[in-house]
Amino acid sequence: MCSRILCIMNPRIEEIRRLLGELEMELGAGASPAPGSGFSALELPLVIQEIVDDLQPQLTPYDAAFYWFLFRHSIAAGGNPILRVSTRHLRTAVVKSSYSQADENPVSFGKVQDTLRALEGIGAIRKQGEPNRDGTLYRVMIPNEIEACRRFRAERLAAEPGFRFPPSESDHFTVGENRLRVFERDGYCCRDCRKQVTRFTAALAHVAPESEGGNGLENLVTVCLDCFAQRDRREQAKISKEV
Repeated sequence: MCSRILCIMNPRIEEIRRLLGELEMELGAGASPAPGSGFSALELPLVIQEIVDDLQPQLTPYDAAFYWFLFRHSIAAGGNPILRVSTRHLRTAVVKSSYSQADENPVSFGKVQDTLRALEGIGAIRKQGEPNRDGTLYRVMIPNEIEACRRFRAERLAAEPGFRFPPSESDHFTVGENRLRVFERDGYCCRDCRKQVTRFTAALAHVAPESEGGNGLENLVTVCLDCFAQRDRREQAKISKEV
């Protein structure tokens, strides 16, 4: 049974690698997702890397194939994580992306429904409303937005100390890798409004003014962009009042 699964999955894995290679080449050539999407050409390969490292190990082969299909036609296609899909379409579309004779062997309705429920259960996708005649609206989540992936990553980093960020680095505001340490510590959650964020929709705010507390880990918190703007407006108003 295991050998049969490997024979089935190897071509699919190679196809995923080929498609990701093409995507990375497009991004390297200057292609970029839709304006306002929150993903830049440089960030998307990092998201793909995190999917491979932190999400795919937790998925069954079927779950992984469906997730990559949904990711390919949402975030990777134009930066928008929202898409509408129907069970009828997914029966053949997912398999057809890897196999040329998909129409002769579609996935059952029950299998599609079970797979979508499994992806919802782990937090890889999220319904955005009630289904209609055209299908169901889903949001495709990325690892930073998935609690199971954050736990998995923390366990992986704990087991692989070589991947930890150097604790001796003191600047956690301007050094990109160290900024991630703050986001990880706060669970990618805004300290002000408790909204879940990603590293593409998060900002850092100082607890005490930088001139007093510096840019160390303990003087920074994760905030969403809206709360960051509100903090900035309050600070500007305070300065104007003092002047």
